[in-house]
Amino acid sequence: MTVGAKRDRSRGQMDGALAVTHRRERMPVWQEAAGVLLGGVLALAGAAISPRWTTRRRRAWEVAACALSGGLVARLILDRAPGLGAAVPQLLLAAVLITASLVDLHERIIPNELVLVTVAAWPVLHLLVPRFSWVWALGGAALGGGTLLLVALATRGGMGMGDVKLAGAFGLYLGLSETFVALAVAFLLGGLVSLALLALGVVGRKDHIPFGPFLAAGALVGLLYGDPLFRALGY
Repeated sequence: MTVGAKRDRSRGQMDGALAVTHRRERMPVWQEAAGVLLGGVLALAGAAISPRWTTRRRRAWEVAACALSGGLVARLILDRAPGLGAAVPQLLLAAVLITASLVDLHERIIPNELVLVTVAAWPVLHLLVPRFSWVWALGGAALGGGTLLLVALATRGGMGMGDVKLAGAFGLYLGLSETFVALAVAFLLGGLVSLALLALGVVGRKDHIPFGPFLAAGALVGLLYGDPLFRALGY
């Protein structure tokens, strides 16, 4: 096969995967509105309780940004979900990721309570609206938590255990393939942003840069686009 043919084949796989993702009947408008509102409210609630884990109160613009982000992510989730009920687990995960990012940026921690709520809710949500098999979900958790645990051990504290637990938790909701994409995006974004901050002199070599926001961004990319991206690679 020529290089041009391979390129065309890869492009065709990507287009086909994206087409499959969007090939569904349009959700009723009231469900879309309710879903966006729910996403915004969940993220707003996360921002409202975040002072529980921080030493200072949130600024008004931070709370507003969380609520807005929750609504925007909810809109993207609903565009790919077959119905509002099927989107609820993903809306909850998005709110947790937004809240974890906010706390990690301020305190350099990811609260255990957030992770525990996410993990505890998963079995019930999976029984009600399963996206894939239990094995696929547990594989995602093992991949997410296991990969970051290896990084934490290799770097001797360079990666926090909160990051390890968060990756394991969102792996349950994403499954194996989407978690793979999430980790790839998180490490890529984290590396690029860290290099840029070092080059600009904003941080030093020994300064700690919170990884939670990059994990959250990677998880959201994996949740929204992980499956078509993974299939586009030929898997």
